[in-house]
Amino acid sequence: MPIDLNSSIIDQLPFLRLIPTTVSLLPAGTPVFTEGSNCGKIGFVQRGVIRVFKLSETGREITLYRLYAGESCVLSMSCALSHPIHQASAVVEEEAEILTTTIHDFQLLMERSHEARNYVFSQFASRLTDIMLLVEEVVFQRVDVRLAALLADLARHSSVIAKTHQELAIELGTAREVVSRILKDFEHRGLVRLSRGTITVAQPRKLLQVHAR
Repeated sequence: MPIDLNSSIIDQLPFLRLIPTTVSLLPAGTPVFTEGSNCGKIGFVQRGVIRVFKLSETGREITLYRLYAGESCVLSMSCALSHPIHQASAVVEEEAEILTTTIHDFQLLMERSHEARNYVFSQFASRLTDIMLLVEEVVFQRVDVRLAALLADLARHSSVIAKTHQELAIELGTAREVVSRILKDFEHRGLVRLSRGTITVAQPRKLLQVHAR
């Protein structure tokens, strides 16, 4: 469902008027929930970006998906409807404004609103596709191909990407040393220019050719 960023999420998702909600402003870096924690509230993103990720026992992370305006986390909804604890973690990546409601009110909403149930089903379908694509990438694609695809995607808005090698490694669920080695190779091939804390994509089309190989 496309969201008009100039209007309230309640205008876009009118079923939210059926339940009490609270507006919260969360700065970047704020944990939203952690894996293994009990379900507290269900949030709907008005603006900003929230990253949902899985953390391994060795401390490595992999990003599962991101939440943007008009979206809610299916893991939280699943937690509220069927499972007592969260199965992943989430953190605010860009300052976010979210509407939250209690688990009890969310469950009542599911009982009362056909539109709300359709919304939840659409969110589950979208995230299932995201996870299937992630599994395909992790299992079947080389890290250099995945990194090239990630850089090309990030460069759609700006050729200068303000991410460290460690942050990119977290995105891909691999080691920083692996990302650094591949980036050095990309730089040698003229695809990117590296500097402290930023990566400039010099030839996005050739990065996409790496992705297509």
